[in-house]
This record gives sequence, C-alpha cells and structure tokens, in this order.
Amino acid sequence: MYLECGMNKAEDFLRGWLRTYRTEFLLFLLLWITYTYFYQSTQHNEAARFDQMRAMVQDRGLEIDKYWWNTADVIRYAKDGASHVYPNKAPGMVLLAVLPFAIFSIGLSPFRSLGLPEWIYWHGVTYLTTIFTVSLFSALAAVAMYRVLNSLIGDKYLSLLAIVAVWLGTLAFPFSTLFFSHQLVAALLAIAFYLLFKVGHGEIKACRSQLLCLSAAGLLMSISVAAEYPTILLISALSVYAVWVILRCQPFWKDRVWLMAAWTLGILVGAGALITYNVAAFGKPFYIPYESYAKTGASFSQTYGHGVLGLRWLGLHHFLQALAAITIHPQIGMLYIGVQEWRVYACSPVLWVSLPGLAIMIWKRHLRAEGLLVAAMTCMYLLFITSYGTWAYDWSGAVYYGSRHTIPLLPFLALPLCFGARLLRFVFYPLLAISIFYMLLATAIEPRAPVPFENPARDSLLPDYFRGRFAQNTSALFDGQRNLTKDSTAFNLGKLAGFPGAYQLTPLMLWWLIAGGALLLQVAKHDGVIEAEQLLVGKEWVAKAITRFANGRLVVLLLFVTAISLPPIIIHAAASLRHPSHGLLGKYYRNANWSGSAIDAQVDPEINFDWAKTLPLPPPFSVEWTGNILISEAGEYTFSLVADDGALLEIDGRVIVDASHALLQKRSGVIHLNAGLHSIRVRYFNVLFGGSVRLTWVLRGRPEQVIPTEVLVPSTP
Repeated sequence: MYLECGMNKAEDFLRGWLRTYRTEFLLFLLLWITYTYFYQSTQHNEAARFDQMRAMVQDRGLEIDKYWWNTADVIRYAKDGASHVYPNKAPGMVLLAVLPFAIFSIGLSPFRSLGLPEWIYWHGVTYLTTIFTVSLFSALAAVAMYRVLNSLIGDKYLSLLAIVAVWLGTLAFPFSTLFFSHQLVAALLAIAFYLLFKVGHGEIKACRSQLLCLSAAGLLMSISVAAEYPTILLISALSVYAVWVILRCQPFWKDRVWLMAAWTLGILVGAGALITYNVAAFGKPFYIPYESYAKTGASFSQTYGHGVLGLRWLGLHHFLQALAAITIHPQIGMLYIGVQEWRVYACSPVLWVSLPGLAIMIWKRHLRAEGLLVAAMTCMYLLFITSYGTWAYDWSGAVYYGSRHTIPLLPFLALPLCFGARLLRFVFYPLLAISIFYMLLATAIEPRAPVPFENPARDSLLPDYFRGRFAQNTSALFDGQRNLTKDSTAFNLGKLAGFPGAYQLTPLMLWWLIAGGALLLQVAKHDGVIEAEQLLVGKEWVAKAITRFANGRLVVLLLFVTAISLPPIIIHAAASLRHPSHGLLGKYYRNANWSGSAIDAQVDPEINFDWAKTLPLPPPFSVEWTGNILISEAGEYTFSLVADDGALLEIDGRVIVDASHALLQKRSGVIHLNAGLHSIRVRYFNVLFGGSVRLTWVLRGRPEQVIPTEVLVPSTP
C-alpha cells in the first residue's frame, strides 16, 4: 500500500518535472547523445591524464613512471633522490574524473576474465570516462546557459538556437568528445555563472539556497583553475560578478558577509585540492609543471623560457598579427569565412553575430552587468592567447581548427550571440548552418589536426568528408597498436557498426532530425511572434499558425540534415558506378619469384595480411597484386610496405618502395601524384615459415592507414 503510494508520487513528480523542463531535457539529450556518437581514442594530451588515473587507481600513486610511454606530454621531476614522471597538465581534471574512471575500470574488469581483449577493455574505459565527464558536463552546461538566456530574453526559440550555435557550431562540439580539459572547464564555469545569475536576478531568494548556490559556484570556479591554469583570468572577471551578485541580492551587510563567506569557502575547497596535489607530487604547495620547460635546453624552452612561462607583450604589431591569426585568417581563425570558386570555407563564423549582440547588452541597462562580464572575459582571453608564444602553434595549442585556448570563453558568447541573432536573423541562420557543418566535420574526421594546413576546411575537412573518411585517429592507449575498426582506434557509432564511410553520419543525422524536431515542436508554441499574434486573433487561428510555423522549421531542419548526409553518399554511388569492383587483382604463385602460371587469382580488397598462423600456400610462394589507385586530390603521398619476407611497390611503372632485402622490415617512399587513376603493382614473396605484408599510405595531415579498398581498382583477370 505504502509502496504503491510512493511509486504513484514518484511517477507524478516525474511527469510534472518533464512537463516543466521538457525543453531542457530534450536539449540535453540532443547534445549528449550527439557527443556520445563519437569516440576519438587518445593522443598525447588525453593519454597523459589517463596514465595518471590508472596510476592512482591501480598503484595508489601520482607518478606515471610505469605508463608514460604512450604520451610525450610529461615532465621529469626529481623527488626523494629519484626522478619521476608526471603529466605536464594541471591536475584538476584528473582529480574530478578519477572516480568515474575507477568505477568503469573496476566495472568492466569481470569481462577481462571472460576473454575481453586488453586493448578493447581500455578503449571501453576511455570512452565511458569521456562521455560521463566531459560530454555529460558539456550538455548540462548547455542547459544551464539556455535557462539563463530564456530568463533574459524570454524567447525559447532564439535561446535554443544560440545554445546550439555554440555547442554544435564552435570548438565546443569537437572538444565535447575529447578528454581535454578545455570544454570541461568551460562547462564548470558556465554552471557557476548560472548559479550566480539565479541568485543575482532574484530567482533564488531563500538565504540557505543562496548560500548553497554561492558555495557551489565558488567550488566550480576554483576547480576550473585547478584543471586549466589560464582560466584564472576568467575567474577574476567572474569573481567581480559574484561580488556584484552578493551586494545586489542582500540589502544587509551581515547577510552579505555570510554569502561572501560561503562563496569563499567554495573557492578554498578547490584551491586546497590543487595545493594538496602539488605537495603530494612535487613537495611544494605552488608549482606549475610547465616550469620545467622554462629551463635552457628543455623541450619548448623557446616558448616557455621567455616572459612568464611564455606570456609576454611583444608590441602592438605582434598583437594585431596574432589577433588576426586566431580570428579571421583561414589557418586557425575562429571567425574565418571565405569563398573560393563555388564553395564556402569556414570555421565558426556564427560568432560574428556576437559582436553586435555584445554592444546591445552593454547598451541596455538590465543586461549591462552580464555584457560587461562577457566583454571583460573576451578581452582578457584574447590578450592572453595573443601574448602566449610567437606563432600559430602556440596560439592554437597545436590544434589547427581554431584556437583551443578560446574554448573556456565560448559558453559566455552564447549571451551576446542570442541578442545579435535577434537583430540579424537573416545573417545568423546561414552562418549557423555553415558553422555546425564544419564543426561536425572536424568532430567526425579528426579534431586534433596535427599539421597546419593553409586552409583546414579546404585542404582537409571537405576532401575527407566527400570521400567518407571519418574517425581517422590511429593512436593506441596502454596496449600497443590495435585498431577498433578496420583503420582506426577512433570510431563513430556508424563506423563501429560496420557502415561504409559514406553512410556513417546518417544515424546521427536521423537523431538530429528526431530530437531537433521534437525541440522545435516544443518551443514553437512559446515563440514570441506567435504569442503576440495570439493577443490579436482567436485561439483557433493561433493553433493553425503554430502548426505552420513549426512545420516550416521542421522542413528547414530536414533540408539541412539531408544536405549534410547526401554528398558522401552521392560520390560513393558515382564511384561505384564507374568502378563496380574495388581492390587489387592478386595472382598467387607456388614459387618465390612470380614465375610460371598463377595457380589462383582473386580480387583482394586491401593489402593487409598477417599469415603468422595460416599461409595461403605452402612456402615458398609469391603474390602479385595489380590494378589502379584512385587519387582524389593532388599532393605528396608517403607509401609504406611492412613485409616478411619481402615486397616491392611500383606506381606508374616506378619503384616507390623496395622492402625485399631483409626479413620483417618496413620501408617507405614518397611520390607526388596528380588526381586521377595511377597504375599500381605490389609484389610479395615468402620463402619459409609465416609471413605478412601491409601496404599503407600517408597524405599530409592525415594519420597513416592501410590503403582502403574504395581507392583500389583491380585490373582485368
């Protein structure tokens, strides 16, 4: 009886909560499931943090002496007469994520005893830790900022679009799928701001609730500094806002003192965690790992050895040059947009709309406090980035789809972006579509572009998108070089399910259509235009108008996701019509020198064979693969052969790689190829025992991969 009554109350509560917060819940699901669609595996930055969490969980220590070999982002620090290895990162992210890491690593351990391979186990732990920390907090922060915007502007539709613009149309999107600290810190700061905003605007009036909100905000602010040191600049501006909130919400000094104490206590808890870590790891309360790079002869000493760990003012000319590089120039400019021939290339040009929006916020008195906060944050962070180092590598943080240093600032730009969109809708909509498109490509292909392309959108993103080359990272974690899919350790769920490259984004686009459509229908009845019309005409007409308005938005959404989905599919279909079969024709011989008649001939989809246990023929034997290779873009290509016993690669009749003079060797060669078909021949021989042969290639800026079957056209038998 009591149990049934309790269940009914819980069900009624849940229904009431969903009715009240349905928009927020749908927004959260849209973003979080979008982020979970991608797994980026790891590279140096993330691996250093996973190394330390593994050391903490398994060895109960902070040193990563046993695990550091999978990352270069480390320092060596002498303590107690011995040299130890530590990540060169701020520790806050590790301290925050170590609990979910421990839960997933322990929770998945029974599967190892049931035969789950070690390398799959660690990828599973990495993936789950990422989506339940960075991805989860990012989606929650989007909901928090949506509530702030809706409170300020009272327009659910524009508030929603502004949030989508930042969380899907800027670097917040790809970095919500990566175990980097930037987006996690951005989320913590956004949630802290939301708590301060609620108190400052009178949405929380009970003194106890105000105390809790302010202490939580202080804790989140201090953790963000512990996770990403430069955010102390943003914290300084947010602290001024916090003091303004405290002075505004309480008229009596006694109450203000209590609120100030609660906020300070939260700050001290996070600061205490950082100090405790420094003492435990380095034996001193204040230490930044990057200090080790400032020594003469150390790695990156050319940057960190000048000024304050690389920070220095180099004059107005340098400032303007660096500012242009991180804003409008194509290589790393966040605001860049350009047109060449009939194609539009861009990064996140929707952020242009935030400039007039910021002016509006500062002009209007009731928005001025938040406007000045965003303006101060923007100025300080742009000054920091342009004064950090002397070239694009430093300003971008070695990621060439914009400057990753700007990410903690991005959630706050949703505020002026919303007001700018209200003023310039005709500009906002196309810039929004372009920004989401290119950030989707950066997320789906490889967010950590290691090479400074002249124009990443033109030289990397679009070519790979048209050819369906997604999830390209091949770096492994803890357990050697093992791919989760055919050619990468990264995946999207479509690739993991075995979909061809051209169709791998289709499930995500269906999710956008379903969740996005539900969101549009939910906010349509709250649209300001419709509400205004409701005052002038009868309810029946309003219902029809709402339906038409919502249907129009749904049609636009359908056209958008269709436009994203179709190009790779069309190109793939056209290529299949031109070349119905793919791979290379392999002729197998019962000798080691390709003489006489082949005893078997078949089309092999790719050259990636490991015959350690089972050979195709008794040794000695040889194989000759012939056909053509389809080059989609001109450039320098590096081809490699790994062979045991030996192999030879010829392209257009020229020997490019000769790996025929030693057992189990890897040889490489470089050739410039124009777009089009080029003849290719690979000869392999095996004299005794097991063998292997693998043919890979590297195009500038992409990871090495086995040459995929779709670019190989077999010769006629």
